[in-house]
Amino acid sequence: MTALSLPEEFVLLLHKPNGSYYSTSDYTGAAELGELVLTDRVRLEKKKLTVLDAEPIGTGWIDDALALVARKAGPKNKPVPATTYIQSRTSARKQHAEALAERGLMRHERKSMLLIKYDGFTPDPGSRDALISRIRGAARNEIELDDRLALLAALVHATGLHVVLGLDRAERKRLKEISKGEQLGGAVRDVIAETTAVLAVTTTVAAGAATN
Repeated sequence: MTALSLPEEFVLLLHKPNGSYYSTSDYTGAAELGELVLTDRVRLEKKKLTVLDAEPIGTGWIDDALALVARKAGPKNKPVPATTYIQSRTSARKQHAEALAERGLMRHERKSMLLIKYDGFTPDPGSRDALISRIRGAARNEIELDDRLALLAALVHATGLHVVLGLDRAERKRLKEISKGEQLGGAVRDVIAETTAVLAVTTTVAAGAATN
């Protein structure tokens, strides 16, 4: 499968074969934060993020994300709560779905219901199934975790996707450990281990705040 960003992987998992998607899509921003940490664009520490490299690179969502954080950080670059970012990016799913469609990993259709038109995105089943297999392999300790897979596994657990993706009890238990940054193995950097735990907590907090 073509190399994907963390939010693209997350959005691919979000979409159902019928073109609809799970409501946990509101937390696509958490996957974006994971990618920004992976690429050393931001630092996530004590549930707050600080921009390390704000230079635009021409990738729409990254430039938008860094500009958003920089704007909220102000001229003194004060740390921004991760929940603030996640809640500010609740509509990010479509942006990444469109990027996946351009790469042939989703089929984009204009649909209508009760005369209301909307965009439908159907995931490529082979690509989505391959991603689920990697998560299941990590949950079974059949695949060695790396930075990216550890973050994706943590996000799958924190957002409840582990339930709808059909993982069994033992697999869910392992994903919970990963989401806490526990027993990740030597291939995962310490900063990523900390990030998985922070993202898991802040995503849950953001979900609770949105519900309230």
